Amino acid sequence: MKAIRYHEVGEVDVLKYEDVPTPEIGDDEVLVRVRAASLNHLDLRLRAGKSPRPVELPHIGGVDASGDVEEVGKNVTNLSPGTRVVIDPTVKTPKGPSVMGVNFHGGFAEYVKVPGANVVPIPDEVSYDDACTLPVCSVTAWYGLYERGGMQRGETVLIHAAGSGTGSAAVQVAKGGGAYVIATAGSDEKLEKVKEIGADATINYNTSDFSEEVKKITEGKGVDLIFDQVGASAWENNLKSLKPKGRILLIGVVGGGQTTFNFGPIIMRDLSVLGVTVFNAPRKNLTNMINLVSLNRFKPVIDKTFPLSEAAQAQKMLEDRSQFGKVILNP
Repeated sequence: MKAIRYHEVGEVDVLKYEDVPTPEIGDDEVLVRVRAASLNHLDLRLRAGKSPRPVELPHIGGVDASGDVEEVGKNVTNLSPGTRVVIDPTVKTPKGPSVMGVNFHGGFAEYVKVPGANVVPIPDEVSYDDACTLPVCSVTAWYGLYERGGMQRGETVLIHAAGSGTGSAAVQVAKGGGAYVIATAGSDEKLEKVKEIGADATINYNTSDFSEEVKKITEGKGVDLIFDQVGASAWENNLKSLKPKGRILLIGVVGGGQTTFNFGPIIMRDLSVLGVTVFNAPRKNLTNMINLVSLNRFKPVIDKTFPLSEAAQAQKMLEDRSQFGKVILNP
């Protein structure tokens, strides 16, 4: 089969489109013919050697994938060849989660093997491209806002990096849940697109102080909940943007993973800081998102699709942050 594999970590030029053996499945596994795989920043960090989860080389990345069941192990009785599926990348083990595309080979290939328990059937009305965007970004949005953040109808939610795959999903999930959504992005062009998917107010974080803009938008009240993929560089202004008893969801650290801060405001204003790890999310979050897509109540935002052979160009697009929403590979 063809796959995108890297034998060393580095820039996008370490990605090689090459022939590799088709995986052989065990009794509890299934072989999936991959039809679509979406890119995540985790894939880029792993390839660049910048993740705390180093991979065994050579490695085939790809945390998100959808396709057709090609073959089933003898102990897998609830699936048959031809079933359309999306893969839940998190394999639960006694030692903690093991993740497809991280701890074992992923979906940037024509075929991938996974435990039978980790494939979820998708209805015909959900496309392969839409399905492959759901397990990381969309589940992060749902799990973070509802299960970790306890979002309630009528609350005001600030969503950072709303032009990203996760951010664009969070805007739709928050708006669908009855929240007033303030979204940030780095260009006016992206902000116009964010408005189209449901944001009530927008802020360009490159041309303004977002905490000052939040004060203006909320008439000095602040927001109830912050969905933050940025981390350290946004920390102080996040605290300034919250109402008393407000909550911050820490999703990612693209703006730095370490900072120093004064505990006083958190204590005195009853603020809550909550970590969100998608690989801890229960399966029901993925099935919820599949159902919402099926019912046309959620539409994944896809910027561009590439053939598998052009994975380097696709990753460069994500690395440059020039996309709006998700970037897809089609093997």
